[in-house]
Amino acid sequence: MRTPYTTVGRKEPSGSTRTLEECVGYKVCDPRGQKIGRAEKLFLNGSGEPEYIRVKMGLFGFKKVLIPVQTVAADEQRQALVLQ
Repeated sequence: MRTPYTTVGRKEPSGSTRTLEECVGYKVCDPRGQKIGRAEKLFLNGSGEPEYIRVKMGLFGFKKVLIPVQTVAADEQRQALVLQ
């Protein structure tokens, strides 16, 4: 069974790529699927790989944090980014 996740910013074998603009506004979940906030912006390193994600947290989104990520997977059905 194929996983519904696609990697952000990388070319998939099927040819689809998730762009940064498409992921902004997605909810951000921890590896267990618990919502931790909403994606505001992804930061890339010099090679174009995702390195940090700025996440708005809290009731009104006043708290913003940068989370270093090794892998960011997009769950397109749930419109969520899952940190792994």
